[in-house]
This record gives sequence, C-alpha cells and structure tokens, in this order.
Amino acid sequence: MSDTPRLAYRNLRWWVVGLLFFATVINYVDRQTLSILGTTLRKELNLTEQDYANCVSAFLVSYAVMYSVSGRLIDRVGVKVGAAACVIWWSIAAALTGLARGPLSLAGFRFLLGVGEPGIFPAGMKACGEWFPGRLRGTAIGIFSSGSSVGAIIAAPLVVWMTHHWGWRMAFVIPGVVGLLVWLPLWLAVYRQPKETRMTAAEAAELDAEAVAGPRRSWLALLRERKVWALVLGRVGADPVWYLYLFWLPDYLQRVRNLSLVEIGLYAWIPFLFADLGAVFGGVISDRLIKRGWAAPRARFAVLCGIAALAPLGAAVGFIESTVAAMGVICVIAFLCQAWSTNMATLVPDLTSRSETASVMGLLGTSGSLGGIAFSQVLGFSIALFGYSSAFVMAAILHPLSLLLLFLFLRPTLRAASESAEAPVGR
Repeated sequence: MSDTPRLAYRNLRWWVVGLLFFATVINYVDRQTLSILGTTLRKELNLTEQDYANCVSAFLVSYAVMYSVSGRLIDRVGVKVGAAACVIWWSIAAALTGLARGPLSLAGFRFLLGVGEPGIFPAGMKACGEWFPGRLRGTAIGIFSSGSSVGAIIAAPLVVWMTHHWGWRMAFVIPGVVGLLVWLPLWLAVYRQPKETRMTAAEAAELDAEAVAGPRRSWLALLRERKVWALVLGRVGADPVWYLYLFWLPDYLQRVRNLSLVEIGLYAWIPFLFADLGAVFGGVISDRLIKRGWAAPRARFAVLCGIAALAPLGAAVGFIESTVAAMGVICVIAFLCQAWSTNMATLVPDLTSRSETASVMGLLGTSGSLGGIAFSQVLGFSIALFGYSSAFVMAAILHPLSLLLLFLFLRPTLRAASESAEAPVGR
C-alpha cells in the first residue's frame, strides 16, 4: 500500500474514537428502548410483571456471558471485523424486536440483543490501546465510554418521539437501521490499523515502546495473574454503584421524592450529563499526570484513590431532606462512577498485551455485570425492609472496598511501575 492514499494518523485516531462513541450511543438507545416502552408493551403484548422481568433477565444473562466471549473473539479477529460483527448482530436483533408478538418472542429478541451488545466495549478498549499512547489513552477511552451516558440521556425523548410518530414497533426498528446503514459503512470505510496511516517514526516508536509484549493466552492462564484479578475485583466491587443509579433512580425519585413522571423526564437525565463529564475528565486527569512524568498505572491508581475518598458522600442521599441537594449529591456520585470506570478500563491496555486487551476487558465486563445482578437482588430485599436509605449507604462503601482490593492485588505492579523509568515531561 502506497503512502499517497493514507490518512494522517493524528487525525484518523480521533475519527476512530468518534465512531466508537457513536456506536455506544446507539448501543444504549437500543438497550433502553424496552424500559422506556415497558408500560406500552405490557398493554400491547399482554405482558405480566413476570413476563417483563423475564425479558430483562434474558438480556442480562446473555450480556454477562457474551462480554467475555466477545472479548476473546475480538482478540482473535481484530477490532475492525469484531466491532462490525457486534453492531450487525445487535442492530438486527434490535430491529427484529419490532416483530415481537408476545412475551416469548420478546424475551428471545432481547436475549439476542444481549449476545451482540457487550462486544463494542472490549473492541473500543482494544482500539484505544492500539491507537493511542498512554499520555492520551485515558482521554480517548473517556470520550468513547461517555457515549453510553449520552445514549441514556437521549433515549427517552428519542424513543417517545419515534413511538408518537410511527408506533412502538418502529422505535425498535429505526435505531437498528441506523446501526446497519449509517454506522457500519462509516466504520468499514474509516477503520484500519494505525501503521496503515501516515505515521511518523516517532509516533510509531512511541506506540511500540508502550506496547506490552506477550502472546494470547487461555482464560485460565489470565486468571492466574494478580493484575487480572486486581482489575476484575476493581470492577465487580464498583460497578453495582452505577447500576443502582442507572436502574433504580427513577423509582427512587418517584416513590421517595414524590416527583411526577413528567418531572422525572425533566430532571432524571441530569446525573447522566455529570456521568459523561466524569468519563471524560477522569481520563484527562490521569493523562495529565502521565504527561508530568507519572507511570501510567500509578497515575490511574492515584485518580481512583481520589474517587474512593469522595464516594462515601453518596450515603447522604437517603438522609438529605432537600430534593435539590440530594440530586446534587447524586450528580457528584454519577461523575465519580464514570471517572472510576474510565480509569479502570484504561488500566487494561496499560497492563496487558495488545493480543489480550479485549479478552481481559471481557472478563471485567462479565464480572461487573454479575456484580450488578447480585447487588440488585440484595437491593430488592434491603429496600423492601429498610427503604432506599440503606441502598445508598451500602453503595457508599463499595468504591473504598474496591480500592482496597485493587491495591492488595496490584501492589507489585504499582511498585514496579514506580521504580521503572518514567516518561519525560511533555512526552
């Protein structure tokens, strides 16, 4: 391939991040459509509460399992093919949901959606690891990851608008069509390996110097490593906090804070805006520490320490009388949750070889999903017995506990990173 048709590496890498961001926005719109249309579907398809719960569970089970499986597959086939396959699969599954005729078919289509949706996240982490040096990687991953919160913000008004104009079935079909006919052609046209771009020798050397060498190993071999357990435990302990705010916040605002459905529509999106900011700024902060000469793992861990120190503020949500003040604290915790998620995710390409990045990210995604499922069951009992205050108190201790586990398992790696030669300032 000659140099003439090649695009500039510095520009193209941000187009890659932009397309990954777009994919995660579509991902979350497809995911949220069921919950937004839950009341409508109960009437249209004669769903019982158990039928609806089965549809949710069908998605979560396949999603949790396929997070690890898709990560492994993406390490084998590469980011371009792997991400395209995931979007094709989930877009078709989302569109087919518009054909649902009853609880069984609806649950089946949601199961298929869960098979395809998780793959974009290990694909994105692997892409950011391949395209960006450590000093920019946190920012890139933060931008890409923030697509999930943007999707959560726009899903409700978008789905309601589509349903109002074309009916509930088209609300499932249209986002699927966007994935297939808009995102997919752009992705196939734009994505390539970094060294297939116009790249200077210094840029190539920087990427190669930071790449962790090593062959692709089995899951069993990966799970023998302390650093992999550190990453897994850091996710499984902290992800449930985000699930609390993602899935239970509207119910809390309605039942405890007495907000109407219209008021929830007006205000419940605000924490997700702060979550977006947290995803981006969490990566920016650790990247700036790296530019000052900090080793990448130490920089990410320092940001995680700050988050864990502030996270217990979330316990106050259930005890604050003012709804406005409570929402303020909720926004802070949403910011912290996504700042934590960005730095945990960025540690994966920081610490693993390029041949294993997606596999390890898949393990993290599965463990975080399983932690969220288990915590949701605990929340159900706790909220019924003690009210929502108990839920916020339990969630407030999870980030500090996760930090402790992360430190215990990652201590040798952090020590080695601190003792190794650090990048020069302004690198």
